[in-house]
This record gives sequence, C-alpha cells and structure tokens, in this order.
Amino acid sequence: MVQIDSELVRLLMRVGYTAAWNGLHQEALSIFEGVGAVRSENEVPVIGASVVAMLAGHYDVAVTTLREGALTLNPDSALARAHLGVALRLRGDEDAGQTLLQEVAAQTTDPDAATMARNVAKLSPDQLKPNLSLL
Repeated sequence: MVQIDSELVRLLMRVGYTAAWNGLHQEALSIFEGVGAVRSENEVPVIGASVVAMLAGHYDVAVTTLREGALTLNPDSALARAHLGVALRLRGDEDAGQTLLQEVAAQTTDPDAATMARNVAKLSPDQLKPNLSLL
C-alpha cells in the first residue's frame, strides 16, 4: 500500500468537508472514499460520508453508515457516536439522539467530540437541520 502523509490526509478531509458544505456531495464522497482507501482502518472518512448523507437529507443512510461503518471500525469512537447522535436527532429520534449526545459529552476524553456533543445537544431540532438553501 502507498504511504500517505498524515498532514495530506488531514488536508484532504478538510477539502472533503468544504466540498460537502458547498453542495458538492459527489465530489466530497469521492474524496472521503479516497481517504478511506489509504486509511481503511480509520473511521473518520466514514464519518465524513455520513455528514454528506446528513447534508443531503438522507438521515437513515447517515445512521446506517455510522452504525455499520464508522462504529464497526472503531466501536469506541466518541466522534462517531456524537455524529450518530446528530443523525438520530435529524431522523426524528430526538430522545435517542439526545441521550447519546449527553453520554458522549459526559464520558469521553476526546475534547472535540465532547464539545460537539455539548453544542449540538443545546440546539433545538429546527436549529439542528442544515440550511440546504445555502447549498
């Protein structure tokens, strides 16, 4: 396998998220798939793909992607669990999503996941939904 520098992987992930948030969903998925090919043991590119699904309004796909993809690769990933909390809430499973977000916020040692979980848990369901008109 070709060795790819970690800084390049981080840059590619940023580009993927930028593409996703700017409505370039296919392009973002291609980037995340490419990163996943060189970091197949890492759940982060799978989380990126779940974000694309959320932005596209495919909440069931996001939940499945996180449960069967990211959390299968790393069952202890607080970041994947926080994203799952978001996807559940977006899907309409408010109680399950809030419970998961509160667990992540209270139990993780990952500061990024804890901050995300705390911030997202404070949002109302209407505030949580992506503003797709901006894409």
